[in-house]
Amino acid sequence: MDTNVGPDEMIIHMGPQHVAQPGPFRLNVKLKGETVVDSEVELGFIHKGIEKILESKTYLQGIPIVDRICYLAALTNEEAFVGSVERLAGIEPTERSQYIRVIVEELSRIQSHLLGYGEYASFVGFVSMFMYPIAVREQILDLLEMTTGARITHSFLRFGGVRDDLPEGFREKAKEVFANVEKALQEWENMMETDLIYKKRTVGVGVLTADVAKDLGVAGPPLRATGVPFDIRKDEPYLVYNDLDFKVCTETAGDIFARIKVRFAEIRESMYIIEQALDQMPPGPLFNEETPYGKRTPIMRIPPGEVFYRVEDPRGEMGFYMVSDGSDKPYRVKIRGPVYPTMQALPPLIEGVQLADVVGIAGSMDACTSEADR
Repeated sequence: MDTNVGPDEMIIHMGPQHVAQPGPFRLNVKLKGETVVDSEVELGFIHKGIEKILESKTYLQGIPIVDRICYLAALTNEEAFVGSVERLAGIEPTERSQYIRVIVEELSRIQSHLLGYGEYASFVGFVSMFMYPIAVREQILDLLEMTTGARITHSFLRFGGVRDDLPEGFREKAKEVFANVEKALQEWENMMETDLIYKKRTVGVGVLTADVAKDLGVAGPPLRATGVPFDIRKDEPYLVYNDLDFKVCTETAGDIFARIKVRFAEIRESMYIIEQALDQMPPGPLFNEETPYGKRTPIMRIPPGEVFYRVEDPRGEMGFYMVSDGSDKPYRVKIRGPVYPTMQALPPLIEGVQLADVVGIAGSMDACTSEADR
């Protein structure tokens, strides 16, 4: 960004601590009057060194570490990490475990979208709307806690399976919770479709085009809101997604309104996926009996090799590149998360908009600074 300013220009710094930011980062904005003419994103304020930490831990010890990349996507982070190790070791999870993984990972997607919507709504001035999605999200977290024993960071996946089976009464509880979620979604959508002030602040505001999104590597709901139907669950199916019927949710406008609509549609699809998984899940063990790896395997020596494995995170493409040297720890781990390219889309998105719209645009992208600063 050009830091030279004219007599009618100024530079303001939003962050690194700011009420409308999903974590510490700095958005430097150059204004002409109230209009944004240039901007840049500064990251690195909470860099955690997770890739190097993983290289100093055994494979099993790495599972709780990847939960902390972004707690809103803890289970998909586990899937990317555990899946990479499974491919290096030639491990195939049992079919029942794969269905359980799909269920908990889709629950994680729902709770992430609900929190993202609540935060975004408060950014555009609908402060009370933050509490409504949070109340519904607590019910989703109840389901996750029933299954994994934790509400946020789960350490639930294992190499070749999962730590525990679904608890008794899970299906009935899920049916009750999903009815509440659907009712809430209908109420919120009615509000968005009819409130003139909300529509004025979102329709046609912060338009991301498909070309810009693809050039920057943006994935997930912001990309699908531009009309690009890219979803790794469909394009490169993993677990048992190939056996499940679901659609890739897209919109074409690419604005704030479209990005929120895509996430609401994805919540419904996730519930539909979970219902199918519960109906189709076969009986059987959580681990293959012939594998040397199981629920508790503190020391695992993985054959030498390298792998790249990616999954559909709530925010887009989450991939792990992993190199094994045959020891009990990964030799190299490199993470390709969805948030860094999403945040690079902010400068072109906010160019030419009013300063008052910046926080709404940023909130609709549903970034996670913790994941970018891993």
